[in-house]
Amino acid sequence: MKPRNFDKIKALLIRKKAALIKADRDFDKEIREEIENRHGDDVDIAEADYEQELSFQLKTRGQDELRRIDEALARMEQGEYGVCAECGEDIPKKRLEAQPYSILCVECQELLEADRMAKRR
Repeated sequence: MKPRNFDKIKALLIRKKAALIKADRDFDKEIREEIENRHGDDVDIAEADYEQELSFQLKTRGQDELRRIDEALARMEQGEYGVCAECGEDIPKKRLEAQPYSILCVECQELLEADRMAKRR
């Protein structure tokens, strides 16, 4: 394995992390405001509850993505970034550019997904 340069991907991850942190703060503020301003009839309250649940789901997805970004940045610091966690082969740079927090190469990801599908049957 030859050393690879991931400076562009690292910069992308850092920008994405900053955007997610800002979005998380905005969600918190929005949720607080919704709770404080909750009023109206049953339909209004039900609609507000639905919007709040949707906000929580989006917040959770953002937190999951933030965790994956932090893990990718840690792998970069440890010199493990870009190496498949399953087979140990290099993950193609094109895959990392498309999915910067990938921990599996395409082949291992496909095997994992096929295994998941088989278990669902």
